[in-house]
Amino acid sequence: NKELQVFKEHTDTIYCIEFSPFSGNRYLCSGSNDKTIRLWDIENSNTLYVFNGHTNGIRCIDISPLQSNYNKNNDNYKALIGGGGYTICSGSFDQTIRVWDIETAKQLNVFKEHTRCVNCVKYGSNELGNIGYSNTILSGSWDKSVCLWDIRSNQQIQVFNGHTSPVYAVEYSPF
Repeated sequence: NKELQVFKEHTDTIYCIEFSPFSGNRYLCSGSNDKTIRLWDIENSNTLYVFNGHTNGIRCIDISPLQSNYNKNNDNYKALIGGGGYTICSGSFDQTIRVWDIETAKQLNVFKEHTRCVNCVKYGSNELGNIGYSNTILSGSWDKSVCLWDIRSNQQIQVFNGHTSPVYAVEYSPF
């Protein structure tokens, strides 16, 4: 029942946090209404990266459960935080989903098909028994839709309509 650490660098409401699935959960990712995502090293309370690109507040984030298939053959590429190949996806009040390289803070993809705020995002996982799911993102929006996205092709795969209210949570079926 004691405060352990305080992270104070965001300048507005924080809507979401997520711990890294790698490096013993050493890293914390946060998304804020200040239009930024921050990656923190929780061992020393430092900000490692600030991800900029959204034009409105960040509503949701997820960290990829597996390393991506992005080509890292660039000679300047170095694994800085031990998560080589992991990505972050973020959903925003700006109606976009963005995918970020976790070690360079560079934007890799932008999905713009939602027509209202993106409330939730979720990476697929190979644990689902289908290798293809690790390259997908599910999203739910204030526009009442659920969308499935292919990260590799930068395309929307499927739209699930029928909800009569905004979608605030998405999850992959385990079977």
